[in-house]
Amino acid sequence: MNLYPESVPSKTQIDYFLDNFNKFLKNKKKIWLIGRVMTIREHGKISFIKLQDFYGQVQIVLKDESLKDYSNCLSSIKIGDFVGFYGKAFLPQSKEKSLMAEKWILAAKSVKNFPREYYKIKDEELLTREPYLKTIFYPEEKQTFYLRYVLIQELRQILWKEGFLEVETPILQSHYGGALANPFITYLQAIKEPLYLRIAPEIYLKKMLVGGFEKIFEIGKNFRNEGIDREHNPEFTMMELYWAYQNREGLMKFTEKLIKNLIKRYNQLTGKKGLKIEFQNLKIDLSKKWQIYKYVSLIKEKTGLDYFKNSLEEFLNFAKDNSIEFNPKIITKGKIVDEIFKKLIRPKLISPCFLIDHPRDISPLAKSHPDDPRLTLRFQIYLAGFEIANAFSELNDPVDQKERFLESQKELEKGDVEAHPFDESFISALEYGMPPTAGLGIGLDRLFTIILNKRSIQDVIYFPFVRRKDK
Repeated sequence: MNLYPESVPSKTQIDYFLDNFNKFLKNKKKIWLIGRVMTIREHGKISFIKLQDFYGQVQIVLKDESLKDYSNCLSSIKIGDFVGFYGKAFLPQSKEKSLMAEKWILAAKSVKNFPREYYKIKDEELLTREPYLKTIFYPEEKQTFYLRYVLIQELRQILWKEGFLEVETPILQSHYGGALANPFITYLQAIKEPLYLRIAPEIYLKKMLVGGFEKIFEIGKNFRNEGIDREHNPEFTMMELYWAYQNREGLMKFTEKLIKNLIKRYNQLTGKKGLKIEFQNLKIDLSKKWQIYKYVSLIKEKTGLDYFKNSLEEFLNFAKDNSIEFNPKIITKGKIVDEIFKKLIRPKLISPCFLIDHPRDISPLAKSHPDDPRLTLRFQIYLAGFEIANAFSELNDPVDQKERFLESQKELEKGDVEAHPFDESFISALEYGMPPTAGLGIGLDRLFTIILNKRSIQDVIYFPFVRRKDK
């Protein structure tokens, strides 16, 4: 017997067979069902097998009088094998929709000691390391990833319909940038130079704006050399878009509309209505007015400290009093206030809201606010305690951008690995001229964690980062 044949007969999906069972029962049409054997129950000259494919599970009935090679079939297959059965619809006394098998084939042999479906696998670490076991034994987890990929398709369709063009930019970059983050460093032997895995596609997408593109987006992987927790994974999926001749306020309206549209489509897919979601026992209604908070005002309301009037030392003392950790060697006012915000304020932002007008020193790529140059035309969106979007009116003044890069470069040289590096190639591109533009980044893993009602982003990433077993 060939344990791993190259091809098998054309199969019928199990869900299609079950949905049209009465039709198959009436016309007695014979079909092939092929999938993984999940259980085998033998009762003398009759046996029952539960067969599972991507679309569902079905009972296969084997009878000595109906199935050619009945004994050899039962002695040859075991739980975990991929097997095909040929036969017709059959309704036993139990009234469970079934297929009465007449022929069988082995599609692929499992040589592992496959656990019985009843016991499943309870080892959380094993399920994280070998996620294929999770989606074999827990069909609801397979549905999670099916819906994740459908949501990405839906997002693309929304953006295409709005006139955005999907583009591609480099993942291996000679200059990293577009965010405040520590990059992964690699090395290209051919030219004997270091390269970086991108922390964001922003710089390259803006260069495309200089090149004449106006409404563009990219969905892809970003990489940041940071910790792993409920909201972070070193490799994650982002959607970034740039819209020439649009401003911050216009982009805020568009982003709210985009997220509502995506959630509405998800609810339709799962048989729900409206714009309500449930996340970890929180009921959230996105149809209500989205609150707008000003960054400096919210910080003052929650801490009693004024971002511009109180000193760095006063903010550091506040952080110490509230057990907020920080690195005293590289800390700046912007960084410590951001840590205070993340730990004390952000978890309480449950209903969807905008945070606007961030200080200039923590927004190196955002256009200055016309009413106060210490602030920027930036916004973030918070939902269920997660930051899910970051956006701004893009800084397109090459002189201003160069000054900010130089300021940030000083912090980098002091040892702040997350400071934005100086990028002469980007300054050169801006000097050719970039139109007024609004840009947006959405962390899709975080957004999907909320929509799919999961505990952390590791639950919506099929292969989350896991420390090597021998470490």
